[in-house]
Amino acid sequence: MEHQGNSGANHEGRAGRFQWLSTTPERLQRVREEITLGSEPKVSFYALLTTASLIASFGLIANSTAVIIGAMLVSPLMTPIIGISLALVVSDTPLLGRALRAEVLGVVLAIGVAAILGVFPLALQPTPEMLSRTEPNLMDLLVAVLAGFAGTYALIDARLSPALPGVAIATAIVPPLANSGLCLAMGAYQGAWGSFLLFFANFLAILLVSAGTFVAAGMAPRITWSNKWEFVRTFGVALAGFFLVAILLTHTLVRIVKERYLNRDLRAIITEKLSQFPSTSLVDLLQKDYEDKLYVLATVRTPSVIAPDKVMAIQEALASRLKRPSELIIRAILAKDVSATGSTSQVTAQNLDGFFMSSKISPEVMRIQLAEQALREVLINKPDIILSEMNLIQFPRGPVVVANLQTSRPLIPEEVQEMEKELQERLHDPNTRLLTRCLSTVDVDAHGRILYAFSHFGSQSPEDAALQERVQKAVAAELQEFPGLFVTNVDALLKGDHWNVRVEAAGVKLITARELSQVEKSVSRQGNRNTRIYL
Repeated sequence: MEHQGNSGANHEGRAGRFQWLSTTPERLQRVREEITLGSEPKVSFYALLTTASLIASFGLIANSTAVIIGAMLVSPLMTPIIGISLALVVSDTPLLGRALRAEVLGVVLAIGVAAILGVFPLALQPTPEMLSRTEPNLMDLLVAVLAGFAGTYALIDARLSPALPGVAIATAIVPPLANSGLCLAMGAYQGAWGSFLLFFANFLAILLVSAGTFVAAGMAPRITWSNKWEFVRTFGVALAGFFLVAILLTHTLVRIVKERYLNRDLRAIITEKLSQFPSTSLVDLLQKDYEDKLYVLATVRTPSVIAPDKVMAIQEALASRLKRPSELIIRAILAKDVSATGSTSQVTAQNLDGFFMSSKISPEVMRIQLAEQALREVLINKPDIILSEMNLIQFPRGPVVVANLQTSRPLIPEEVQEMEKELQERLHDPNTRLLTRCLSTVDVDAHGRILYAFSHFGSQSPEDAALQERVQKAVAAELQEFPGLFVTNVDALLKGDHWNVRVEAAGVKLITARELSQVEKSVSRQGNRNTRIYL
């Protein structure tokens, strides 16, 4: 009688603690029937599992998250795990045998189907979806614990049945097995082991948590909370495996966290150094420890290839600040950000607020942007000169702006002096010097050298073409009046209410600005339009 009293008290205590898990005996019987039916190793079970494994494999190969989620929904492999748990709780030996057979053969089938698919000549390459399943960590185990409880609870409580598809997605039983098979086919045995370990962690977590849920729901009359050793004896092997896997995954998690901290530090150092280069930003970063040395591959978006001495400076900064030997390789993706005022270095990676413009620009980069804007404003009135690139070099005597110019003629010192003066005023630095690097270009068609492209290729009526011809002849005739000056080419272009005329000439001396102004006035009177001549 005393034993009965204690048993009844234990049952009441359990009911009080887990009343929210309790349900009707009819529902518990229904749950047991559903789990038993889903754990049957039938042809339909293996056919559905084969389909799920193929879907998961194609999703992993194509790096498609949506397809992988579809495989999770199709997979029937979670039910036998819960069946094994229920069989152990209620001591149902036939159910245990069937569920174990379904699960073990199902695992072998899922891996085998994926491995066979991987043998086909599909030119397999590792994808992010595949790589993410080769290194499980403690987070994956915790997700499996929560998903196992949610799945079992949804089975017990009929009101929560609609949540089962979400549970199937969270547990992810088949994708790790499919990934393991693909890794075997590719000869990546370490990756195959990591993927299988992810499945095994899910398996143990679901097994133990579902067993605890069944006990709490009152489906295990022989296991009472006052006799906890009964539960330990029943699930001792599973518990030992669970804690062993937890230790392994904790080690992996610690390593991953360390790698993330290292990656964060690397990004911070490299980004800081790249901020000194105009329109240059870090796109991606890979690091690998090998034989006591850190190897870093930085993919960088930049308007020009970074010089080896600059790479060496960044590499030395990494080694100094990380206190370890480092080797840096920069993979340059040539690109340039251009705004209405010229090149810009304000574009950065998009942050969590959705913004991609930065107000924090290094002084050197800001100087280059201001210099470029000033130089472009000067060159507006010099259409034969095109600014292609700018750099800033620091010398002991002061900063030097190097401007790469595309021009049809060499610049004269007076022109460079005008540009340099504008730069000094804009930068508020009288020590700034300008060095122009001119790249001469010559464009020629059947009519001669092209000075204005639109004067040769623009759309115009016969009347406009005749008027253009008259203006060009008038300009050539006026300039030929100067002794020793020979006009070799003339292009006229109508822009708004005036003519822009480019003239190429050879002679023993340059004509003065006053003389050129007189020619402009004379031609303007002849053509009834203002004329600007660039000689």
